Amino acid sequence: MTLSLRKLFAPALLAAALVPVAMTAQAHPHDGNGQDREQMRERMQEQRQEVYQRAEIDEEKQQALNEANSEFFEEMKALHDEHQARIDEILTDEEHQALREAMRDVRQEHRGERGRHHGEQGDETAATTDEAQAEQ
Repeated sequence: MTLSLRKLFAPALLAAALVPVAMTAQAHPHDGNGQDREQMRERMQEQRQEVYQRAEIDEEKQQALNEANSEFFEEMKALHDEHQARIDEILTDEEHQALREAMRDVRQEHRGERGRHHGEQGDETAATTDEAQAEQ
C-alpha cells in the first residue's frame, strides 16, 4: 500500500517542487538583449567554477580549460555567422520569415504531442473535445 501511495503522490510533489522554477523562467524571458546574455554567461562561469572545485582541478588546468572553451565558442560563433550569411543568400526576407513561422508552428505541434504522450491534452485535442461535447 505504501508503494502505491508513493507512486500516486510523487508526480504531485515533483510538480509542486517545479512551480518556483517555472515561475522564475516566466519572470525572466529571453528577450535577446545583452544584459540577459551577460547574466547567463556569469551563471555559467559560476557553475563551471563550482565544477572545477568539486573535481579538484588546479588553477593551471582551469585556465587551460577556460581558454579551450573560449576558443570553441568563438569558432562556433564564426561558423554560425557564416551559416547565417549563406541562408541569407538563399532566402528572400519573406521566405526567411515564412520559414521561421513554419518552424515555430512545428515546434508547438511537437510540444503538444509530447504533452499528450504524458497524459496531457494539447490545444488541438482540447478544442476537439470541446467541439464533441458541444455536439452532444
